[in-house]
Amino acid sequence: MKKDNHIIVIIFLFIFSCSSFKENGLDKSLEERFDYAILLFEDNKYEKAKNQLQIIIESDKGSSISLDAYFLIAEAYYNLKNYDEAIYHYNYFSMFTNDIDKVEKAQFMKSKSNYVLSLNYKNDQTQTLLAISSIQEFLDNFPNSSFSNESKIMINELRNKLARKFYESGRLYLKIKKYDSALFYFNIVINDYYDTIYSDESKISIIFTHILSGSIDDAKKYFLNIEDSFDSKKKYDEASSILNEYNDGIGIKGYYRLYK
Repeated sequence: MKKDNHIIVIIFLFIFSCSSFKENGLDKSLEERFDYAILLFEDNKYEKAKNQLQIIIESDKGSSISLDAYFLIAEAYYNLKNYDEAIYHYNYFSMFTNDIDKVEKAQFMKSKSNYVLSLNYKNDQTQTLLAISSIQEFLDNFPNSSFSNESKIMINELRNKLARKFYESGRLYLKIKKYDSALFYFNIVINDYYDTIYSDESKISIIFTHILSGSIDDAKKYFLNIEDSFDSKKKYDEASSILNEYNDGIGIKGYYRLYK
């Protein structure tokens, strides 16, 4: 009886190994394996699709089907949220293919991967700068792309993130009464990130900084110089009201603005 059980186990292992061989072994042609990978991908089985594509790439480097596998494996990595690997494979595909439409898609997805890798504004922003550069390069190379609008939205979000980084640095220095440093960071936002929502905020903060430092006259002069540059009427009115409200000191309301 024990011997029979061993035979059953051996048969089971043989059947399992055969089925595994059919899926992962060499009996499939590269074309069949690629078609199978597409089916897996369309069924959202990205890990399994990736494994099949990796076999194709390793089996026949340099072939047209291997090159197509690079594009699809990049898509699989993107959906698996492994963006660094996705970027590598999109780049490799773009360098060697003659399919301009897929190059456009690959370069856009590479840029999008860099965008996703950008960290919160509180962290180091090296990746954010890289993402902006990548997206801008894509827009320069494909100015009429169907992905242009989405690319511009991504750049706008990334620029707002950088602007906030500098704006919050200014606010930090303002809280510890380092007024010159605060003005330095607010001016970076206004000069370099004038197209972001933090530009108007920085103008208001400069007025507030002058008031906090005891220079109400400087605050008024600054407002007169920049009053026509506000993008938002609401922010213009806010800046104007600050000059009136804090003319004799910031009071409780002013401290709330400072520390909110």
